[in-house]
Order: sequence, then C-alpha cells, then structure tokens
Amino acid sequence: MNIPVDWAVVGPAVIISIGALVALLVDAFYHRRTWLGSGLPAGIALVWAGFELFRLHDDIVLLPMGELMFALSLIILGGTLVVVVASNVMNFENAMPPGEYHFLLLAAAAGALMMVAARDLVTLVVALELLSLPSIALVGLRQGDRRAIRSAWTFFLASVVSTAVTLMGISLLYGIAGTLAYEGIDEGLRDTDMPEGVVAVAVVLTIIGLLFKLGAVPFHVWIPDTYLGAPIMVAGFLSSVSKAASLGAVFTLLAIALPEAFDTTSALLAVVAAVTMTVGNLGALRQTNAIGMLAWSSIAQAGFLIVPAAVFTRFGEDSAVQYLAVYVLANLVAFAALAVVLRLRGSTDYSELKGLARTDPPTGVPLVMAALTLAGFPPAVIGLVTKYVVIRPAIEAGETWLAVVMAINVMLGLAYYLRFVAVLVDRPAVDDPYRSPSPPVSIRISKAAVLVGTAGLVALSAWPDLLLSNLP
Repeated sequence: MNIPVDWAVVGPAVIISIGALVALLVDAFYHRRTWLGSGLPAGIALVWAGFELFRLHDDIVLLPMGELMFALSLIILGGTLVVVVASNVMNFENAMPPGEYHFLLLAAAAGALMMVAARDLVTLVVALELLSLPSIALVGLRQGDRRAIRSAWTFFLASVVSTAVTLMGISLLYGIAGTLAYEGIDEGLRDTDMPEGVVAVAVVLTIIGLLFKLGAVPFHVWIPDTYLGAPIMVAGFLSSVSKAASLGAVFTLLAIALPEAFDTTSALLAVVAAVTMTVGNLGALRQTNAIGMLAWSSIAQAGFLIVPAAVFTRFGEDSAVQYLAVYVLANLVAFAALAVVLRLRGSTDYSELKGLARTDPPTGVPLVMAALTLAGFPPAVIGLVTKYVVIRPAIEAGETWLAVVMAINVMLGLAYYLRFVAVLVDRPAVDDPYRSPSPPVSIRISKAAVLVGTAGLVALSAWPDLLLSNLP
C-alpha cells in the first residue's frame, strides 16, 4: 500500500537530514581539516529548509495547530543557523571534529522539527529520541574532556529515565483510546469508561518526557552540569532550539490529543511552572560563572514558557511563541558572546568578565543587551513587553496566584541579571586591561553572529510590532 508523504510536515526535516549527511561526507573526504568545510553545507541546508518552510506555508497553516508549527519551525531553523555560524569559534580546537559536530547538530535539529510536526505518539517518541541522542553525543564530543563525558552521562541517564516514564504513559493512553493518533486519542478519551484517575496518570506520565526537555523541575538537575561541561554553543542549542521543540510538542499534544484532560494538565503545569521559575531563579542568584548563571536562568525561563500551556487561553499560544522567539535570540547572543570570551580569555567567571563592555565592546555590549532583554529591563524594551505578554494569559485565565508568582520571579531575575550587567560595565580589575589581538577569521565570523543577533534585539526593542503585531 502506498502511503502519501505530507511534505508540509517532513520537507524541511528531510532537507536538514540531507545537509547533515553532506556535511559529514565533506569532512570525511576533504583533505584538510576545516570548520567551514562542513559548516558551509550545514548552513546552506538550514537556509534551504527555511525557504522550503515558507514555500509550504499555505499547506502548513491548514494543519491542526499549523500556525504554531510554522512559527516554531522557523525559530528552530533560525536558532540552529546561529549556532552553526557562532560555532566557528571552535575552529582551532583539534579535539572537536567539525564533520561529526555539524552532522549531530543538524540531526538534532531535524528531530526538533519533527517534534513540532508530530501528530501521533509514535512520531513524537522517535522525534524526541532523534533530538536527544545527538544532543547527548554533542555534549561529550570534545575528545579527552572528562568533564564533558561526565556531563553527557548525566544527560543520558536523565533522558533514559524520562523517556521510560513517557513510554509507560503512552502505553496507558493506547490502552484507553485504542490509537496513537492525536485526534483518535481525543475521541477515545471522550468515550472511555476508564476511571478519571487512570486517565490522569496516563496523561501525566506522557508529558513528563517533554517537561524533561524543557528543563522543568524536577527534571532540571541535568541542566547545570550539562551546560558547564558541554561546548558553549551546544549549551546554547540545548537552551534554545531544544526548548522550542519541546514547547511545540506540549502545545500540540494538549490542544489536539488531550483537551479532555485540561483540568489535570492545567493544575499540573501551573504548579510545575511556578516551582520551576522559582528554583531556577534561586539557583541563578548563587552563580559567579556566566554559563552557570545562564544554565539556572534557562530553568527559570522554562517556567515562564510553561505558563501559557498551563492556562491555554486564547492568548496562550501567541504569547508563548513571542516570548520564546525573544528568549531564543537573547540566549543565543549571550552564549555566542561567551564562546568568544572563552576562546580569547579562557574563562567565563565573573572575575574575568569585569569591565568587558569597556575593554571589548563588540563582545561585552551584546552581553549587556542580552542580559537586559532576559531581565525585561529597559533599554531592552522587547524583553519588558514579552514579560507582560507571557503574564497576560495567567491573568486572563483567572490564575491570579500564578501571575503573582511570575511577578515575584521577574524581580528575582532582575537581581542576578543586573548584577551580571554591573560586572560587565564595571571598571576593569587592572590598570592595563586585556586587549584582544587582531582575531582570526573564525572568531570574526562568530562575532558577526553576535552583532547580528544584537541588532535584532535592538530592532525589536525599537519596533516591537515587528514581533507582536499578531496579538489580539
């Protein structure tokens, strides 16, 4: 039997997969080791997939949750492209194989695209593993780095446990509904005679794996160790693209397959969101390393991203996408700038970053702008606007307690983000501050990615309607 292929769903992911194979083959057969050799086909594949995504726009929006799928797929492709360009900073690391790096990165991006596009639980699990396994390999890819290997093992063990729990939930849902298709599950839950407790257990177990990828409490413990042990741009990928894929999968699953279980999922996700943002912010307050701060901050930001899914009002989907777009851009700017700092200075501790905005403005100023955006503090107006946008669904849904918790956590975030900004704009620790020599081409390329991302944050702060024009 011939099964038609829905290219609106799989087209961009197939292009990314082809790009991954080409990048690996170029690196294998090219006689010189070069980061651009495999990075160029990877970048071309991402741009090509972006064009294909726009070409298929009219078909995609006809699908259930199609607008969400289109927006998040665009964020995934754009975020991965920034990671590919900024990763040129690792050109001189002989311990990092460029072909394998770009192959694994694009394979994970293909998994992220399929997670957003999944409309049945089998596809969702396969896509989840396609995102997770290459990501784990990327964390431990640097040869001879024991810390990276330990971080990869932490990531792997947490991933295995969460996936096993999710599969138990899927088996229960299949037993209840008799199908794995999202729309069939919805019909099955409407007609089932199963006790509500059994249905609730099945639903909770199913979404645990997605909460793990988002870095929600109590599945957050792998994030700080993994981010500190992984190459910086791999940590940036995990904190942005991986979260976008998980958020899309959560929204689609809740909207199409589990609307009947809204009371269960709403209560669970609201509590998880409140605890996650609080734990993340409290952890970030104690950090004196920029990567450690961003790791705990990404946990807190996951809590904010979960809120629209928890209340799922008519503002929920738009607010989540808009907040995620700004968060991804600001986060990638910060990680890319820190990758340059680590390459030139050998450390991302606050003591090493003191006065960076004065001594190295092309690196330090983007870090300041990214931190202000994540904090929601002027002059990064877009960060302030999106903080309001993501709190709005909780208020509209009547979840006043959750909105209050969010407001308190915004203030907690200000404490460590502004502390970080103060370090960056402070006077240098020594009279003769560090001056970077004329950087090689690879570092210039990475700095260019940082500056382009910063320009995007400035443009969105000056004209927020570029992003928010589709708000009701």
